[in-house]
Amino acid sequence: MPPVPLPRVVQVGFNKCGTRSLARLFEGAGHKALHHKHRRPFRKSQTAARILRDNLAAGRPALAGIEGYTFYSDLIHVTPTEYFEGNTAFRQILRDYPGTILLLNLRDREAWIASRLRHGHGEFARRAMAALNLPDQDALVAKWRADWDTQIAALRSEMAGRPDQLIEFDLDRDPVEKLVAALPAYGLNPADWGDTGRSRGRRLPPPLAWAKRAWAHLRPRSRR
Repeated sequence: MPPVPLPRVVQVGFNKCGTRSLARLFEGAGHKALHHKHRRPFRKSQTAARILRDNLAAGRPALAGIEGYTFYSDLIHVTPTEYFEGNTAFRQILRDYPGTILLLNLRDREAWIASRLRHGHGEFARRAMAALNLPDQDALVAKWRADWDTQIAALRSEMAGRPDQLIEFDLDRDPVEKLVAALPAYGLNPADWGDTGRSRGRRLPPPLAWAKRAWAHLRPRSRR
């Protein structure tokens, strides 16, 4: 008989909390990981969060079209007109895929907000404010702070009766070995863990920094 496939693992914390490093950890063990975008040969890529949102709106299973992955991370879709945090759909994911393991990735909340504000040299925050019709950065920060607290409380309440399906991993406090030990069947290797994508404290030469900022604001993006 063929081996029973491992349950999917879905990251249900937020982006800017080690999501790319988590995806690399699973990829290093040979698992297919979908990080942010579903890339398709000869077709336009779409964010996994947009696919998830559209599936739910159409009454399809939450991960229809992207079911062939073991790990899912960075489930957010933001344009100047659309804003969807796919991690909030964990109840629908569990409804359609009952054995799914939820991974709540955490860090200091205020540091997370600061990282989001810096993301894309501020472009991510500007697009979020436009999509949410918020007047200023203070309103955006207040929303993100409330979203963080609401998501964590909802997850802990929902999963209180099935603790084996919720894993909490705090990037500031927990060694990666804790996460590896919580998922023994997946063969994760601590050596594959790294702070991928980290830019805190990194200083680029001025011309490169200018070019990076310009590209962040001007590169082509989907408008919807």
